Amino acid sequence: MHTYRGFARVRLATTALLLMSGSSWAALGGNLASVQSDQQAFAATNAQTSLAGGTLYTQTLPNSLIIRQYVDAAGNVYAVAWEGPVLPDFQRLLGASYPSYQQAVLQQQRGVRLQTPSLVIESGGMMRSFMGRAFLPAQLPAALSAQSIH
Repeated sequence: MHTYRGFARVRLATTALLLMSGSSWAALGGNLASVQSDQQAFAATNAQTSLAGGTLYTQTLPNSLIIRQYVDAAGNVYAVAWEGPVLPDFQRLLGASYPSYQQAVLQQQRGVRLQTPSLVIESGGMMRSFMGRAFLPAQLPAALSAQSIH
């Protein structure tokens, strides 16, 4: 058991260092400029939808995974959502929130449900049918409810 916990700690520390290295992905808590980087990196098609207080960027990847990035009027990514036949790259998608996701995965047997005042992550599904969302509650625009993120 000590070996597994030690390995998990090393993995978390390594992940934290990688996240602090300044990646340009439109991760949760990231910025608008990185949405275009994601589109190219994912080789995805991109659609935009105006929302009250911001814009929704929907990217469809070649593997049919759909990623939605919610960006506020100031250009900050305050929510992400996904659905498709495979799980997304959570490290890219969740950015600085990824270690919290990893910790939740270690504590739960099926899916992930993490809810704190500063972060909500919900992920679940079954093979070829996954979905989830993550958002920063304090950064949600006043005109948008958490139920609107899907």
